[in-house]
Amino acid sequence: MWIDPAGSRMTLGSWVERWFPVQDVDPRTVDNYESYLRCHVLVRFGVMPLGEITALDIDAWVKESMEAGYATATVASWVKLLSMILNDAVEQRLIPANPVRQRRRRGRRCRTIARERVWASPEQVLRIADQAGVLGGQVARLLVITAAWTGCRWGELAALHRDNLDLDTGRLVVDPEVGSLHESRGRRWLGPPKTPSSARTIALPPFLVRLLRRHLETHPFEFVFTNACGSWLWRSTFDRRVLRPAIDGVRKPGVRVYPVCPGLTFHGLRHSHKTWLIAGGAPEIAQARRLGHHLSNRVVEVYSHVAPEVETRLLADLQRRWNKATRNPYSTGPRQKAPVNTRPRTAPQAQRSRLVSAAPIAAGGRDNETDVAHEQRQRGARYPVGWSDMHQKHPNRDRRAPVEADHSRSLQDKKKPLRPAGTA
Repeated sequence: MWIDPAGSRMTLGSWVERWFPVQDVDPRTVDNYESYLRCHVLVRFGVMPLGEITALDIDAWVKESMEAGYATATVASWVKLLSMILNDAVEQRLIPANPVRQRRRRGRRCRTIARERVWASPEQVLRIADQAGVLGGQVARLLVITAAWTGCRWGELAALHRDNLDLDTGRLVVDPEVGSLHESRGRRWLGPPKTPSSARTIALPPFLVRLLRRHLETHPFEFVFTNACGSWLWRSTFDRRVLRPAIDGVRKPGVRVYPVCPGLTFHGLRHSHKTWLIAGGAPEIAQARRLGHHLSNRVVEVYSHVAPEVETRLLADLQRRWNKATRNPYSTGPRQKAPVNTRPRTAPQAQRSRLVSAAPIAAGGRDNETDVAHEQRQRGARYPVGWSDMHQKHPNRDRRAPVEADHSRSLQDKKKPLRPAGTA
């Protein structure tokens, strides 16, 4: 096969300009690819002709990146993207071969031990949920409990609609079309869950049915887990303001929570659910169906089914774990003793203020407190920490277009002066 030498003189940057727009991938993948290209790949090879990029150049780049402190998985992502780009260049007959080499059993043996994912017991999860309720309200408490006792992912719970909860039969449905909330570059939209197997129906234990029913009786919005404005929750905001302090502990004016299970993440609640199922003796197929996993053994995947009595035993075990966790009181942590023979100092009337909890998840936007709002808070304004004078958009399940983030005030609002501190 003859290959025109002129094609190999095209630079990698020029080829990427033609290659990237025709890729049909998820928006979050597009953002990752753009970041890899802008910050790493094109910085090193952008001006080099395709025919001059050699395997030794790529090996040197990988070694320098590893020595600079980048994780192995991170560098592997860059190399994989570069290999995809060069493979397509080979198919377009610009270069004769892809210089990215797939090494097998070469180089130094990796001595890094992969750490096991942190998981929590039911008692620890309940304590984390109680502390999350102090920091973010009852929605945060119920969200943590639901994640641990169903094994759902964050996006599946953040996108949970009332219509996908059948509390009469105790079922939670992850919709195959709009069953997950996706975030990218300050935008949020409803879309399919992570994999086709993730679209599933999950049976709920009796206690969780009662908690969800009680919550929906006073919750006026379409989606089950929202902030006080009815808007979807931002994952980063929830993690920073609520979940991490509830797990790792924090002491702020008006609120104090204690460390429970350092290192646990929201996805770690899913790992915890899997661990409970294993300890309860649930069959592998029942675990896979409940968590939305795909079994590698095709015969087992096709011919195995979850009988009603298996599901009954599984729910009974989850209910038993809840009952045990609620019966076992947990310690509240060390308390500070007040000094002996000392009178408490009384602050002047101008400095007295009512103690409030940490920033609620219902605060207007993501961590976007303006200077004016910060000044109002310092002066003792009546608005809670994190308040902003922005209008939240009420999400609707029928809206397929991405919902833009409300990071700034609208043009009409900018014409109106902000209310001075302490006024109604």
